[in-house]
Amino acid sequence: MAVDTLGYLLALHVTPADEQERAQVKTLCEAVQQATGHTVEAAWANQGYTGGRAHQAARDIGIDLQIVKLPEAKKGFVLLPRR
Repeated sequence: MAVDTLGYLLALHVTPADEQERAQVKTLCEAVQQATGHTVEAAWANQGYTGGRAHQAARDIGIDLQIVKLPEAKKGFVLLPRR
């Protein structure tokens, strides 16, 4: 699922539970670019999208994929920026 900075849905790609999120980056990025007229330059994602292949797949579509990581010493609920 991809949303804009206001939380509005841009694209949705449903897969079986046994597939990894990072394997779906290309399909999701293509859907986002199609929905926005190829205007998206950067995307923030959770740690499920780490890895060189995910970054390269997003870069091939023209999106800079940035991973938002959890703080090292997390205790309880932690609000993460841009995620």
